[in-house]
Amino acid sequence: MHRLRVTKILRSIRFKFIFWYTLILAVTFSLFSIILYFNLSRSLQKNLDDVLLSKAEGVAASINTYWETEKMDAMRRGVRSSVFSKINNANFIKIANRWVEERSNDPELVNIIVQIYKHDGEIIAYSKNSPFMARLPEKILERLRSGNNHFENQTIELGEDASLDVRILDIPIKENRKVAYIVQVSSPLTPLYTALNRLKFLLFILLPLTVIITSVLAGEFLVSITLRPLKNMILTVRQITAENLQLRLSLPDTKDEIKQLAETFNDMLEKINRSFVSQKQFIQDVSHELRTPLTVLKGELEVALKRDRSADAYRSILQSNLEEIDKIHRILEDLLVLARLDSEDTTLKKEPADIVQFIRDIVGDVEILTQQKGITISLHAGESVILDFDRERMRRVFFNILDNAIKFTPEHGNITLTLAKENHIIVIRVSDTGVGIPQEDLPFIFDRFYRADKSRSSEGFGLGLSITKSIIQAHKGAIACNSEPGRGTTFTISLPFGDLEGHS
Repeated sequence: MHRLRVTKILRSIRFKFIFWYTLILAVTFSLFSIILYFNLSRSLQKNLDDVLLSKAEGVAASINTYWETEKMDAMRRGVRSSVFSKINNANFIKIANRWVEERSNDPELVNIIVQIYKHDGEIIAYSKNSPFMARLPEKILERLRSGNNHFENQTIELGEDASLDVRILDIPIKENRKVAYIVQVSSPLTPLYTALNRLKFLLFILLPLTVIITSVLAGEFLVSITLRPLKNMILTVRQITAENLQLRLSLPDTKDEIKQLAETFNDMLEKINRSFVSQKQFIQDVSHELRTPLTVLKGELEVALKRDRSADAYRSILQSNLEEIDKIHRILEDLLVLARLDSEDTTLKKEPADIVQFIRDIVGDVEILTQQKGITISLHAGESVILDFDRERMRRVFFNILDNAIKFTPEHGNITLTLAKENHIIVIRVSDTGVGIPQEDLPFIFDRFYRADKSRSSEGFGLGLSITKSIIQAHKGAIACNSEPGRGTTFTISLPFGDLEGHS
């Protein structure tokens, strides 16, 4: 049980979000810390090098000032200037030692170790705080003779368990293009290491801990805010059952993926609900409409079995049964068409065609029916209009409407079809001079199995107009009906059309 709970937590979105948020934040801050550490390290070392260079140049300038002062005094006493060379000059060595002795406690040279070397690397003077008095290696002397300064880090052993890390700068001081002497200044690296160690502690110990704690708290807070709509969605989804498909998810007041998810789920629920309603309606319709023919079948069969009858009597009963079976078959066919249209399970076989010519052909097909009753049928249409529609299903639409118009229009009546374009809609009106439909029945004529005036619909099942409306709606259109009893009926069909238009 405990293992399952841990597994569930590890697989949850909350844990994954916090884990990845913490990981990304940790990696980002780690890279930032590394870059900051090395940049600061280089910056501190460069600053130290600049300080050492400034101090070394200051020491050289100060010693040269001592030397020039001594030189001027000697020249006033009559000594020739040609003998004043710093190279291997005992007087210069005395001046260098005197300068170091006098300036060792200079506040400007605090933490600065000064050592003066002859051109051959032999030490001639050094400050009181100097922990080492070593001869300069030949490798360094070669670099200095070429006129380049020399920087290096060096560890000085002070005792058995003591050492000192220093940054050393050697600069050559030339006279007549030759190295006269060498100034070496050095400074302990302890302050630099202390600053870097303090930064390292902050960046690589305290900062990761802070990142982890902050990211967990911030991650938990962000997850709670982010997943709150999902929690509400889950609670709503758990309440949805087959008997409660009308329930919908509340849409958050955002424009993010969660709102898109809720909208998509609501769309799916709407489709499922339509499918359930369609199936339920289909079952109710079947049970309602089949009750009468099945009752007739049962009754006639029971009567036929009560006693022996003649062959003609049995033939008459079987003929009546066959008619009822045909009626059941037509009802089932119509209901299946409605079920498919309602559930959007049928794909319309649309193809571009001239709707004007299409209706003209249908009018030609039904003229034989109108002639039998002496009814005049006329078509008023302008230029041709190209529509994308399912020819077979749209043919059924107009046959249904025209069949009703012919059936309920008295002899020598009129049926008129008009087509007109209104913006991007083609409006088709079918008007007759028939018996009309009572006003109280008009709102229900498109309901399945609804029959208004029995004299008007006695031969049908009340499914024709329902099928007609479903086909029109499948084409993104609309159908409406206006009627006045005794003055006729007008059906208005509106169908959208695109930019493809032709001219006849």
